[in-house]
Amino acid sequence: MYASIRKGKVKPGTSLDEVVTLINMGALPILSAIPGFESAYIVRGDDESFFAMSLFADKAAAEQSNGQILDWLRQNLGPVLAGPPEALVGEVVAHR
Repeated sequence: MYASIRKGKVKPGTSLDEVVTLINMGALPILSAIPGFESAYIVRGDDESFFAMSLFADKAAAEQSNGQILDWLRQNLGPVLAGPPEALVGEVVAHR
C-alpha cells in the first residue's frame, strides 16, 4: 500500500471550509477514479492549513494521483492558497 500526502495552506481571509468543499466536489472524484484507489482523508490544521492523504494499492497509482491533484489544486485553488501545495508519495510500512 502507498500513500500520497499533500499539504496546503489558505491565504488569510479565505475560508478553509469553502476550500474543503471544493476539494470534496472536485478532487476526490478524480482520486477515486484512479485504479488502485483505496481511501482519502482531509485533515484540518490549526493554522488554516490542510493535509490530504490518499491510500492506493501501488506506487504508480499514488504518483499518478499527485500529478493529477496538484494540477487540479493549481488550477482551481491557486488564487486562494498561500503558496504552492507540497506533495509526497511513500510506502505505508506500518498500520493497524
